[in-house]
Amino acid sequence: MSKNISYSETELLKLGESFGMGLFSTAPIKDSTDDVYVDKIRQKSLEIMEKYKDNYLHQPDLFYAGSIDFMVCDEPEGKRFFLLETNGGSNRGLSSITEKQQEIIYDGYFEAIDQAIKNNSRGDNKVLVLVGVPINDGLFHEKVIMVDYFRKKLQKRNLTVEIFDIKNFNHAFKGDVAFLIADYKQLSTNISFSENWVKIHGQKISALIGDGIARRLHNDEFAKLIREDFRKIHTIIINPVFRITDDKSLTYLASYYAKDILEKYNLKYLLFTKAYDEKELVDKIHHVITKFKTPFIIKPDGGSGGAGVIPISPQEDPSNIKNLIEESKKEFFAKFMKNRNPYPYTLQEMARFSLIAPPWDEEGRHTFDLRIYLAQKDGFVIPIGGLARIARENYSGSLNKQEFVVNLSGYGGVIDIKRGRGISEEIGKLLNLSFDDYVNMFCIGCVMFASMAKNYQKIINFSNWDQIIE
Repeated sequence: MSKNISYSETELLKLGESFGMGLFSTAPIKDSTDDVYVDKIRQKSLEIMEKYKDNYLHQPDLFYAGSIDFMVCDEPEGKRFFLLETNGGSNRGLSSITEKQQEIIYDGYFEAIDQAIKNNSRGDNKVLVLVGVPINDGLFHEKVIMVDYFRKKLQKRNLTVEIFDIKNFNHAFKGDVAFLIADYKQLSTNISFSENWVKIHGQKISALIGDGIARRLHNDEFAKLIREDFRKIHTIIINPVFRITDDKSLTYLASYYAKDILEKYNLKYLLFTKAYDEKELVDKIHHVITKFKTPFIIKPDGGSGGAGVIPISPQEDPSNIKNLIEESKKEFFAKFMKNRNPYPYTLQEMARFSLIAPPWDEEGRHTFDLRIYLAQKDGFVIPIGGLARIARENYSGSLNKQEFVVNLSGYGGVIDIKRGRGISEEIGKLLNLSFDDYVNMFCIGCVMFASMAKNYQKIINFSNWDQIIE
């Protein structure tokens, strides 16, 4: 990457194979996307939101790029959508959307890089961008494509660009902009925070891509500034709202504060609360399944890929609830090790969800969700595109986790591409979703991140978790 050479995705996969990297191609998902259809959905969404500026970012330095996951439910008045989670600037899977859509989200990241260039906070007219990747990432080539896009964009401005890894990083880099790519294990022992800068080997970092780096920065002063006044941090974080996207209950709180806007886009609200320790979690589980007689789901803080997400039936034996919590923590620690705390847990009502009928699978029906990607453009949240993810196993009506966890990379690190589909009119028919349904989801995603920016302090400092929020 340090050489000024560009590779196609196919060439990168072959190159990775020669190094024994075991990279995965998501081309089948991308190939199932109809860009023209998605363009029409995006344009319609932007037209609808324009009237009241529903997607306007009151604080444009709080969001640059992200995604949001939905499930769908059928109600007498039509399709409604409920939130599973939001995801910040550490998005993987971008190669599953088309090149045109990838460029829109890259431009969202670039807003932060451009801001760093203009601010010149380092004072030496140089910018250092740190790009974090998971260990042994099977989608590492996505970061190569992204950084190459940035390089070309910067070079058109006659700026010089250098690219490093942790081993060959030159502290006295000569380029106008330097990109340093490192995995999270390398970063955990090499990043620090002092003088209001995130640093690596003592070097001031201008921007972090993505928020997973900030999550691994264990520093009391950093945590305090994120909560109280993140603008005192000189390093630009993509995204500084990562505390909200990590904590499912805070994501749902963002939707609660935008309730009046979101209702017109058919968002369905579900009961939720959070628990800060095991005793509180056990007590709240007992309370909600007894009072509401409906299934609930527990979700650990900062989880991904379905790790630690456990359904709980209203018929559950009370004596088994602690065992279910232990099962959740075991899954969580297996993925994130002991240096991550699964608390606070979010406890959310489990909605009745739509199912895909044959011909997807002639032997049965499946649950599914939809991921919608979004980015900032000139102070507005712009919907980009997305994909559907279909559960691994048939839905039998039980609460077997494999029947409703749909993450494509949530099973032993293997990326199960065959369960993903892009957005097209044909795929919409398979999922029983109309053009207007996609428009609604695009709008909800925009409003959600705009709400996080607008209500950041109110959300991050909310403390009244004794209640069940309806």
